[in-house]
Amino acid sequence: MNPSLLIAEDRLHPYPRICAHRGMCMAAPDNSLPGYGAAIALGADEIELDVLPTRDGHLISMHDRDLTKISNGQGMEFDYTLSELSQLDYGSVFSPAYKGLKLLLLEDVLKKLGRTVIMNIHMKMWDLDIGAPVYEKVAALIRKYNCEKHVYVTSTRIDHLNAFHAVAPEIARCTCFSCVKSDPYACIDAAAAAGLEKVQMSRPNREVIAYAHEKGLVVNICFADS
Repeated sequence: MNPSLLIAEDRLHPYPRICAHRGMCMAAPDNSLPGYGAAIALGADEIELDVLPTRDGHLISMHDRDLTKISNGQGMEFDYTLSELSQLDYGSVFSPAYKGLKLLLLEDVLKKLGRTVIMNIHMKMWDLDIGAPVYEKVAALIRKYNCEKHVYVTSTRIDHLNAFHAVAPEIARCTCFSCVKSDPYACIDAAAAAGLEKVQMSRPNREVIAYAHEKGLVVNICFADS
């Protein structure tokens, strides 16, 4: 890694900052290296990526489980092995310019972009309770590329975030969406009680943000349409 590309760790990186949801989705397929690279090139301080498991337990950067939406395959990604998923084209459904784009592993993202951008790693598998939680595997990948201070893991499930913290206390955590829409104050209280560092909310008002700050939490404001 070129040292000139490295940035300050998450706790030192200033706010407000721009986070690219699934990368630069208007310019390239979401959850792809071209999408993440475009976002960084355009000045994004942070990228958000989704993680799902393959049938044989590999961790991939993917949001939509329905393969017909994102590839030339059919069915649900969780029903296929990494080898089977790797045969598919993930670019043509977005644009002919991306024909032949291959599946992206979480490890690929950490290896290629680690410490050049802050990463909000949304563990979709924890939200959905699909596959083994593999907390140790997630932590090991982050540590392998010395990204402990440049990433944080996100989930709607605070119980999973707590379990992850038990094996990786040095990696920050964030909760999002599930309890925010119905009762943001309850979500903030739960996040603070669990010792989380951040909460992610869709268009909170100033009073909610102030309450989170009083509890010592950083607030991610999410304006994503999908």
